[in-house]
Amino acid sequence: MKIIIKLFLLILLCRSALFANSPGTSGFQFLKMQVGARAAGMAGAFAAVPADVHALFYNPAGIADIQKKTATFSYQDDLLDFNSGFIGYVHPMSHFGNVGFSVLYRDYGQFTKTDITGQELGSFGANSIAFSASYAMIPIENLFIGGNAKYIRGAIETFSADALAADVGIMYRIPMHELVLAAGIFNAGAQLNAFITAKDALPLLFRAGVTKKLAHLPLMFALNTYKYNDEPWYFALGGEFTVTPAFFLRFGYNSYGRDLGVDSSKDTLAGASAGIGFLWNNLSVDYSYSSVGALGSLNRFTLSGQF
Repeated sequence: MKIIIKLFLLILLCRSALFANSPGTSGFQFLKMQVGARAAGMAGAFAAVPADVHALFYNPAGIADIQKKTATFSYQDDLLDFNSGFIGYVHPMSHFGNVGFSVLYRDYGQFTKTDITGQELGSFGANSIAFSASYAMIPIENLFIGGNAKYIRGAIETFSADALAADVGIMYRIPMHELVLAAGIFNAGAQLNAFITAKDALPLLFRAGVTKKLAHLPLMFALNTYKYNDEPWYFALGGEFTVTPAFFLRFGYNSYGRDLGVDSSKDTLAGASAGIGFLWNNLSVDYSYSSVGALGSLNRFTLSGQF
């Protein structure tokens, strides 16, 4: 228990030091998106959910508890003409821990290119992508630790920028109470080269969470708190209700919705989410709906499988 407490304190101390030296607006904003329909249906309250392939993104420590080879593909129908997706794979290595790989991408569509007089010169595109390699292990019973090494690239027309970053996370499971505690630091790194002249800071993130399975109700409840270096503190809470062993209902609320208001009656839904999931043999199909108020909604579809 002393080791566990020390690990949590170390992450908290690192969080304080990193945020103290990382003020200002960050670049590579696509790293702030949610991935996976299961997690998004729970409003992104996923830092303390082990044994799910999307832990590759939310807390790499969670992949240490995956027992079979697992792959996933997610697609997000975004606002405007944006399109986003996530591909992940986890490979168990018996007594040596688990490794994983993932790709996160966002395509921003086509834009009209003009000169300084406003004359149209055609069109151009923009996109962002991040490649991650992950490793996680269980050094002592019920304690999971893991990390990601990431290469990130953004492109706008003929301009591009690259960055390197790392994530580190821990989870501790208390089986007697069906409780999981988690914390992590994400996107710690630096931009290697600028689009033109100025380099941006990465969206450094601290996230902590807890997950609890209720004793007399088939409900898993999750609560997360998180902060980016250029934003205030937010919280996310979510739940997953097991209707049958093969059918799940999910719900959640993320407090970032309070920043999406545009003085519309639809603002009250901003930050809310819901989703469903189906399990057939070793194949999972998930869908989620997330409201961004009057701005619209996000629909995510995920197909995952174990083999």
